[in-house]
Amino acid sequence: LRMFLMNSAVVKAEDLKYSDEGVKDVLKSFIIPFWNAYSFFVTYANIDNFSPEGIKGDLENPLDRWILSEAENLISQVTENLDKYDLNKAIAPIVHFIDLLNNWYIRRSRRRFWRSENDIDKLQAYETLYSVLVKVIHVAAPFIPFLTEEIYQNLKTEDMPESIHLADYPVADNSKRDLDLEKKMEVTRKAVSMGRALRSIHSLKTRQPLKAIYLVTKDARERRILMEMEDIVKEELNVKDVVFKENEEDLVEYRAKANFKVLGKKLGKNMKAAAGKIEELSMEEIQSILDGSVLHLEFDGGTVELNKDSIVVQRFEKENMKVLNEGSLTVALDSEINDELLQAGLVRDIIRSIQNLRKEKNLEVTDRISLELDGSQWLKEAVKTFEEHLLSETLANSLKWGRSSSSREVECGEETCYIDLEKV
Repeated sequence: LRMFLMNSAVVKAEDLKYSDEGVKDVLKSFIIPFWNAYSFFVTYANIDNFSPEGIKGDLENPLDRWILSEAENLISQVTENLDKYDLNKAIAPIVHFIDLLNNWYIRRSRRRFWRSENDIDKLQAYETLYSVLVKVIHVAAPFIPFLTEEIYQNLKTEDMPESIHLADYPVADNSKRDLDLEKKMEVTRKAVSMGRALRSIHSLKTRQPLKAIYLVTKDARERRILMEMEDIVKEELNVKDVVFKENEEDLVEYRAKANFKVLGKKLGKNMKAAAGKIEELSMEEIQSILDGSVLHLEFDGGTVELNKDSIVVQRFEKENMKVLNEGSLTVALDSEINDELLQAGLVRDIIRSIQNLRKEKNLEVTDRISLELDGSQWLKEAVKTFEEHLLSETLANSLKWGRSSSSREVECGEETCYIDLEKV
């Protein structure tokens, strides 16, 4: 409730209508994700008996350097707005940072914590996540004093104050900022977000692999970043290939029609003849006009100057292409799905169902299992093709085919699968 009030109009002495939904939104957008990030760390830290000793040496993984840089940015933004007594704007960066932490850093680092061996990369992931969580609870303490105190008591070391509310408020260290890396991740996350939006709009399930994503940008820096981050884009959007195109017309077709409101007064009785010639404009001519050029078009009866206000441009996606544009970036997904892609998507659905069954059986995240599956011949062929991946993702030591009285019936895509598992 405190977080809801401080992030509302009441702090500006404006009217506020209380609603349970508003409180639920705060829980959903901040409190629960914040606790989930903390719980994730505690779960794996306890498994590996991790004890924080501080980050030593250079961080090798760019994700670690990025989230630590964003943490300093968080401190800077919140401090600036608190100094202005603007509580609304002070809370927004915290909510945004928790989204970055959960939906980018932790999700992309998850496998680093899953690994059984305690190598340098895994240790640096622990130290980074611990450091970030400690910074976040100090920044958020004035807004959510009880939750941050609860987390602090479990994370604090012997040399830290008895309570988080006896600790100094953090001061941003701009020497730890990496602005170039922050920009790279921002551009990459934008492309991924647009790709996910396309999947959602066109009902292309996230677990269904697709043939390719096509990227078009006229921003040289943006293109350079996306080429460098190609593997991340590919993995995040579950596509087999990332293809860079020079022009948007490789993905869509342009067709132009006359803007009668603009040209009608100029052309009068010649409007019909001019409109016919405008509909014959080529893709290159239309693009040139959209880029700001003026085209002199001859038609039976005279000549007319065309600019981007003179025409109405229609964009038609090419076959199997799902296209989205935002600013300088255009993203397209190839929606054609062959048998191999269908099988890969089916196996991902099976993996998801197995993971859900593991949770229902209260298995630990590190528990190994024996697996029993049954289903159609098509399902069996799919599992056979991607068996190694399935076993690795579910921590299964073995797989046998069959159906018992304890088998769970689940829907995987358009297939019915029967799953049973036991801890080994």
